[in-house]
Amino acid sequence: MNLTFHKKAGITLGTIALALTACGDINNSWEVRGGGYLKYTLNGDGPYTIELDKNDVEPPFYVNNSHHYFYFCTRIEESKQGDQLSLMVNSPQTGKELTPVGRASLNGRMQNVSWLRANFATEAPLIVDSSTIKFDEIIKDSLWTADLDLYFMDCRSGTCSDSLPPLHLSGRFRYWVPDSER
Repeated sequence: MNLTFHKKAGITLGTIALALTACGDINNSWEVRGGGYLKYTLNGDGPYTIELDKNDVEPPFYVNNSHHYFYFCTRIEESKQGDQLSLMVNSPQTGKELTPVGRASLNGRMQNVSWLRANFATEAPLIVDSSTIKFDEIIKDSLWTADLDLYFMDCRSGTCSDSLPPLHLSGRFRYWVPDSER
């Protein structure tokens, strides 16, 4: 009888420990700590995933900024393929196919703000007239979700070439604002 009690107590303690471990993951989720992911294909290859840190994204009118654009830049070290994406959208809104910003004035000079680095190559500029982003969910103080359909010049040889077919990135973006900043 004593052995049966210890077995049952061991199973109960194991169950409690498993439940507490699972709850610990809830407190460390993107919804709480901020961040998200980009799931995408590149020219039909993939799918690939790049995780986003809470500081990789700048939503409009967020914490200490007052700008009207949505911007994110993935970190190349988060991609096994050596891909990195920088994307800016003016005045994001849900339900509309929006054209991302290709170039903008930063520190007084025009620069590419939306670009793709594929396989550790040179930054490839966005082909603006072919590219769209569609936000299907914007909850201003917590969540941003969008579908991406983007085209970039092919710069994988070290130089960008108009004679090569463009690189096509299609995917899904999801970002949660940190719980402490809502």
